[in-house]
Amino acid sequence: MARSTTGGSSSGFWAWAVGLLFGLAIGIPSFGPKGGVAFGVAMAVVVGLAFGATRRRVDDGEPAEASTPAEDGDASRSSR
Repeated sequence: MARSTTGGSSSGFWAWAVGLLFGLAIGIPSFGPKGGVAFGVAMAVVVGLAFGATRRRVDDGEPAEASTPAEDGDASRSSR
């Protein structure tokens, strides 16, 4: 059976949809039909990126974990 790549409830797709709806609701009354749709798409991109709708994934499909300097060790001390 195929594996789901949405990440279950941790999917970030909601951010794109919320951004688009807010953008359309604000943009259409403010800028008219054409400008409002452009504003809505721009808001979808901004909100989607801000709330992590796009995540880096490692090869096995799991979200990539950020390494911290504490985990990597102090490279400047080990090279001396």
